[in-house]
Amino acid sequence: MQHNPFYAPAALSGTAFEDLLATFHSQVPTFKASPPSPRQSFRWKSDVAAWPGVGVFRRNRYTADWAVTKRANDEHLSIILPIAGVADATIGTRASTAPPLTALLAPTSLSHHIKLRCVDGEYASVTLMFDVEVVSRVLSATFDVAKLSKLDLTPILDLSTGAGATFNLLAQTIASGVLDARLFERSPLAMSLLVESALRLIFEHVPHRLSFRLNRDRLQPAPRYVRRAVDFMHANMHQPLTMIDIAEAAGISVRSLQAGFRKFKDTTPAAYLRQIRLDAVHAELSLSENRLPVGEVALKWGFTQMGRFAAQYHARFGHYPSEMLMRTR
Repeated sequence: MQHNPFYAPAALSGTAFEDLLATFHSQVPTFKASPPSPRQSFRWKSDVAAWPGVGVFRRNRYTADWAVTKRANDEHLSIILPIAGVADATIGTRASTAPPLTALLAPTSLSHHIKLRCVDGEYASVTLMFDVEVVSRVLSATFDVAKLSKLDLTPILDLSTGAGATFNLLAQTIASGVLDARLFERSPLAMSLLVESALRLIFEHVPHRLSFRLNRDRLQPAPRYVRRAVDFMHANMHQPLTMIDIAEAAGISVRSLQAGFRKFKDTTPAAYLRQIRLDAVHAELSLSENRLPVGEVALKWGFTQMGRFAAQYHARFGHYPSEMLMRTR
C-alpha cells in the first residue's frame, strides 16, 4: 500500500478490468498486469482498506484468470491467502503453486509473477500487504537485520499446520479489525501488536536463510556480559560511547566484547549500537508531533556525519530520513 496512515474501508466491484487496475494502482502503483482473455466475461469485487503498517484486500473475487508482474523495488511483504482457485507464482527464481489452505509469501524485494487462476469459474482470496517500516521493525527485533531481502523466505506456508492455522487466524482478525469491527479506532495499539505478531510468526516458522539463528539462540542464550552491554547501549546511546566504555560497563575486555557479539548477535558492538541509534532516529521522525529537522534528530542520537547517516538510514529502512519527515508533516 502507499504510505497513507489510514485508507478508509471501501467495498469495490465492477465488470471492467481497467477499473480494477485503476483501483489497485491507486494503492500499489508499481505493478504490471496481464488482462483476462477477451473471450471470458469478467467481474470483480474487493474490500480495500489500510492501517499504518498493513494494507488489506479482502473478499477479492474474479471470474477470469489474470496475472500481476512486479519488479524488485522495495522491502514490502505481500501475503496472499487463496480461498477459491489457485495462485501460480514465480518469486525470484522459485516457482510455487498456492491453492486454498496455503499462504503465498511474495516479498517485493524479489521480482515476481503471479497468475490468479480460476477454478470452476472463480478465484477468491485475502491479501495482506505489510509496509517496509513494520517489516524492518520486526526483523530488527528478531534478527538484528532490517532487510527482508536477506531472508529468501520459502514462498508457501501450509495453513493446516499449527503455525499456519495461527497465522490464518491472525490474518483474518487483522482484516476484520481494519474492515469490519474498526478495531483500530478503539485500540490502535492492539492492531499494531496483531500486525507485528503475524509477521513474527512468519519469520519464526517459515524457513529462510536466518532460521538457523532462531534455533541457535534458543539453545545458546546470550551470556550475562552481552546482555549487560546491550542494556548499557540502550541506556546511553545518546552519549558519545566508545567500545572501551561499553566493555568496561559489561565487565570484560574489548576483544571479548567483540567476540561475544559476533557469536551471539551475529554482528559487532559498533554495528549494534548504530542499529539501535538508527531505530531511535526513525521512531522520533515517525512522531507527528516532532518539529525538529532531520539533522538535529540525528545529532541528538549520536550521528555527526550527515551524508553517511542518510545512507545508513536508507540501507536500514528503505527510504531516506527526509522522506520519513515529509510523511509525518
